[in-house]
Amino acid sequence: MAAVVFVGAEATIDVPIGRFDKLVHFLYYGLMAGLLAHGVGRRWLWVPLVLVPVIGAMDEWNQSMIVGRDASFWDWLADEVGTLVAVFGYSWVTKKRDEKGVTREA
Repeated sequence: MAAVVFVGAEATIDVPIGRFDKLVHFLYYGLMAGLLAHGVGRRWLWVPLVLVPVIGAMDEWNQSMIVGRDASFWDWLADEVGTLVAVFGYSWVTKKRDEKGVTREA
């Protein structure tokens, strides 16, 4: 997902997302963080909490150098909030699952 952010950065998308822009950022980076959290497990939740916002910041920095694109602190903030909600949601759900004694099949 992180590669898609940078590979598609130069292509301008003619999809009119307008006022839903922050929601798209929230969902995309939240999904990225949730998948990464599931991949690393609860013991390593600091990884998505650090890595995903860094990817978001790098994406905004990259966009600042592309003609027709702009960087936005508010876009990055939406990325960060999506990350926090996904990671803490994942942590809460897995903690509740473990308290009930449900084991994770490998």
